[in-house]
Amino acid sequence: MTSEERKLFWESVDSGENPLLSVLAGLVEKWGMPAIIMALGDISNVLSEDAIDADNLTPNQRGLIMSCCAQVSNLSDLMHAEMEFITTNQ
Repeated sequence: MTSEERKLFWESVDSGENPLLSVLAGLVEKWGMPAIIMALGDISNVLSEDAIDADNLTPNQRGLIMSCCAQVSNLSDLMHAEMEFITTNQ
């Protein structure tokens, strides 16, 4: 990322031009990336179950949601394991 790209990123966050990015940046600042990843893992578990039963999704949409949830769950599992390792080996 160039310094110009970084500047544009923070301008977008600070101005609220991209509300989702602004909120996520604030949450990461407050809670830390590991906590956010682990919370997203909890959400992805529920969302993947909901996607299976949803009547209003096309097969492609369902597949995209399931794939995304699987990847987020995997990252969350890795983060949980790393945090457990850190806390037990201090």
